[in-house]
Amino acid sequence: MKKRFSFLSLIIACVLSAAITSLCFLGIFIINYGGTSSFPYATKFAAVFNAIKNDYVGEADMEQVSDAAYSAMIDAIGDRWSYYMNAEQYEEYKLYQQNSYTGIGVTIEKDKASGLYKIVIVAEDSPASAAGVTIGDLMLAIDGENLTGKTSSEIKAIIAGKEGKSFGLTLRTQDGTERTVTVEAKIIHSDPVKYEMLDGSIGYIKIKNFETGSGDGIINAVDDLVSQGAKGIVFDVRNNPGGLLNELLKALDHILPEGDLFVSADKEGNEKVDTSDADCVKLPMTVLINENSYSAAEFFAAALSEYDWATLAGTHTTGKARSQVNIALPDGSAVHLSTNSYLTPKRVDLAETGGLAPDVSVSLTDEDEAKLASGLLDHREDAQLAAAVEEVKATIDK
Repeated sequence: MKKRFSFLSLIIACVLSAAITSLCFLGIFIINYGGTSSFPYATKFAAVFNAIKNDYVGEADMEQVSDAAYSAMIDAIGDRWSYYMNAEQYEEYKLYQQNSYTGIGVTIEKDKASGLYKIVIVAEDSPASAAGVTIGDLMLAIDGENLTGKTSSEIKAIIAGKEGKSFGLTLRTQDGTERTVTVEAKIIHSDPVKYEMLDGSIGYIKIKNFETGSGDGIINAVDDLVSQGAKGIVFDVRNNPGGLLNELLKALDHILPEGDLFVSADKEGNEKVDTSDADCVKLPMTVLINENSYSAAEFFAAALSEYDWATLAGTHTTGKARSQVNIALPDGSAVHLSTNSYLTPKRVDLAETGGLAPDVSVSLTDEDEAKLASGLLDHREDAQLAAAVEEVKATIDK
């Protein structure tokens, strides 16, 4: 009788242990993943995953299957600004936010005639420059691996995978000659802000993005140009994809007078308002915009326009009024997700208005658009820049 009681006790203890374990697992799931409503979806995902893993007759890369599923989940919400990044992509993104990337210091674009990728920019003091890579070279192979048919993302990934190493890059020059150079892949830091003084004492500030360092870069550029005697400033945010809110606010606070700068609202409608102090820069200004002036770049132009601090020149912007955060996942991947909407200082939703219309509408030819995107459009050929400069000069003369 004593042995039977002990055996029964053991069974009860096992059942209780399993129940407690299940409750603990459920509790952890609720705390980490938002409640019991998420549980059926998680178990269904696991069931589909296991069906592919255990029953599919072919071979499947389960990591690739999972990444595709996560990406599809974000795509399904229908927000063009949200996306999934695997661990490797997230590491690259974090480098990008620091205005850094792993590479050799070139910009490439598809060559229509050959189908290969052509070097369109070679950064100064870069590994590519040191190796003798020149603009116009076509990329044929990396360490003997043929690049025909590969996408630009695949080529970048191959190069990024060689960080800290030297490799052979086979090129075809414009005269058809093939050669192989030895080049090193490393982390390259780029300056998000460049500036110069144009004829007529007009300052020109090109803002490539609003990632790390851009706020101080803009402030330094403005102050230096003012100290040089600038009579007006042209800000260029064409093809600027945006960036970090704190960098945007740092720049706007320096340029604009006292008042509201940025209004953000979470999904419950709770608002947060960022403001500017009274210190400002009083000069005639124009902001160059186009359809690829996104996010912080578009907002920068909108804020200066609403304060009557600058006119806008170029082409109509897209209209984005959502801000994103990176939600890191346990395996090193992340979700870039829209979590807030934002409004301009005058409480305008740029998504609802369809973006910004320029005060001075000027388009570029397709050829000049391509040169602009590649950083090869000479100031003398840039019709939009010319219009912006004339707008600033007209304001100075008033």
